[in-house]
Amino acid sequence: MSKGSAIKLYYAAEETPGVLPTTPVWKTVRRVTDGLTENITTSTSNSVLDSRFRQGSTADESEITGSLEVELSIGTFDDFIGAVAMNAWVVDGTDTKKHTLQFGGDTTKTFTFVKVFSDINQIHVYKGIRIGELGLSIATTGKITATFGLVGTDFEKAVSSPVTDPLPVDDAVLVSALNVNTMTVNGQNTVGTACVQSVELTITNNLSPYRCIGSGKLSAQGYNDKMVDITLATQFMFTSQSATYIPFVKSRATMPLEFAIEDPAGNKYAFNFPQLEVSESSHPDGGGDDDIMLDVSFAHIKTSPVITRTLNA
Repeated sequence: MSKGSAIKLYYAAEETPGVLPTTPVWKTVRRVTDGLTENITTSTSNSVLDSRFRQGSTADESEITGSLEVELSIGTFDDFIGAVAMNAWVVDGTDTKKHTLQFGGDTTKTFTFVKVFSDINQIHVYKGIRIGELGLSIATTGKITATFGLVGTDFEKAVSSPVTDPLPVDDAVLVSALNVNTMTVNGQNTVGTACVQSVELTITNNLSPYRCIGSGKLSAQGYNDKMVDITLATQFMFTSQSATYIPFVKSRATMPLEFAIEDPAGNKYAFNFPQLEVSESSHPDGGGDDDIMLDVSFAHIKTSPVITRTLNA
């Protein structure tokens, strides 16, 4: 009988995709769920013999996927955020506590993940893991959560764990809606005016698996990264300020959006989206007892958004 509290998840960066380094640096993942699995696709035989019985099936392919859900804290998941950006965090030229990250790079980063069911001694090893997608969810109350989309090239059930001396998870505090600094849209403060209710940020590299005849593998040999899509699904109170966003869906003009998340120790992520198009903005409606909301979907174009990270610890 296995229980969720006994699951341990570790990862190490790979130097060659799908190959664990000789001396890996193992780190412990603080997770809510990860969903790592190998899905096998089969084909049933259509051959007819001397009876009406099916003649069995073959294994056609496997897909190694996962969705890592975490509670956000500043700095804890920067390896994964950098993998989605396909870029490195770059130290600021004047302030070494600051680093910037640009999305839409071309540096492929892969990892080995080891999932240990410690109460029943089951060990699952996933290799060649790429983190192709990031979702960030912010509401007016509650914790800020992030979800990372995982895909991989190899899975094995191991007899013993390859993890040795894993680094512990840092003790950074969780961040919530109260840690979000002033959000500006099109250069205007939205607090008490447009009054943002929720933000759902999605960044995806649209990874596409490829397979090769003769590889002898069911799983993908690797993944091609296609066009990067960056979207924000937002909800505002319907006000005279937020109403000005609606015409942008026709004009195709762009607007900037900025906000920051800062914990009590002064550790911070500052998000800068300089060129957002309004991709959808339905006219609001509601009943007599409703607060009227405006849903606006943004798509980022042409340039890279930037995260500036400040770490005081």
